[in-house]
Amino acid sequence: MTSQRTAGRPPVLGLIAFALLAALLLTLAVLSTLKGVRTAEATGQVVRVEDGQTFVVTMDGTEETVALAGLMAPVPPAEGQEASAENCLAEEAADNLSAMLEPGDAVQLEYAEDAPGSRGPRAALVRSGGVVVNIEQAEAGLAVPLPEQPIDHLGSELREAHRTARSEQAGLYSPSAPCTLAGRVEPVVEVLRALPEAGPATTADAEQQIEAVTAAVEQGVTAEKAFATIDPEGSSLSSLAWARDVPRLRERLGEALSAAQSELASLQSTRNVLQTREREEVERKAEEARQAELARQQEAARQAEAARQAEIARQAEAARQAEAARQQEAARQEASRRAEQATPTPTPTTASPTPTPTATTAKPSPTATPKATPKPKPKKSSAPASPDASGSAGAD
Repeated sequence: MTSQRTAGRPPVLGLIAFALLAALLLTLAVLSTLKGVRTAEATGQVVRVEDGQTFVVTMDGTEETVALAGLMAPVPPAEGQEASAENCLAEEAADNLSAMLEPGDAVQLEYAEDAPGSRGPRAALVRSGGVVVNIEQAEAGLAVPLPEQPIDHLGSELREAHRTARSEQAGLYSPSAPCTLAGRVEPVVEVLRALPEAGPATTADAEQQIEAVTAAVEQGVTAEKAFATIDPEGSSLSSLAWARDVPRLRERLGEALSAAQSELASLQSTRNVLQTREREEVERKAEEARQAELARQQEAARQAEAARQAEIARQAEAARQAEAARQQEAARQEASRRAEQATPTPTPTTASPTPTPTATTAKPSPTATPKATPKPKPKKSSAPASPDASGSAGAD
């Protein structure tokens, strides 16, 4: 009987264990509910900004990392990795967030509902200084809205801020930022469209223009490669920011690049024509110079021959004059010789013994007047006639 009564009563230890387990489960449920109520909205103080999307706050002495809900902002590349389009304007995004969330600033956080199994910083709508930081970051073009918004009433405001950034070409939509899609394409389009249209006048001008157009075309080809890095269906920063801009920018770049390539082909053809013309002009001038040199040489030869002939004539005339002078001198000498021969030589008188002179002065005896000798007739020679010869008559 005793054993039967003992088996029919429930064990005391089992009841105690069941009661403790139920109390524990109830406590955990209450704590979980309280935690959810406490963390749906909270207030904290900024400790530091990590990057363009996350920052650290302190609440009740505990630090917690918070991310801007509904946005994706560029962040720096991991250590050892090269920067890519996903890191475009990461520093600017961090600086902009730091300007809004300075250390010590009070922030009001409205946490988004965490996705199951989510890890990392908790996402929140962040208010500070009377503004919604999430919206300010999107309107600056330094963050893009996520396709699925964790806070419904925030999503529409983020999309509107994003449209403003796009229309104002701010941040990730600025053509002046080299890392953005617009910054890689629009400046190249401007270069391609600004190429000179005036045709070159010389080969040197053509070469200079070809060099400029070739460089612009190479830039255009490089810019085209940027489109291939953007997945239109992707979820990366570059896809969310620029996928819808790809068709428009590709068309603009394609038109400008095609026109530049046509211009390059035209310039190359023009250069070839100019080279042919300039070569022909050089050859023509060279032929003219050759002909001019040939004419100069011929004229020099003619003048040299004329001078030679003149010298021959001068020498002949000199010889003639010398011969005439010689003949004249010979005739003169001949005439002189003949004149001398025609003049009789006086006969010398034989001296007789002279008597002793006396005081009587001798008188000169008269002599007969000599007869004139007739002049010889002049010869037909060119030599001048010799002077008349005169002689004295011989003494009796």
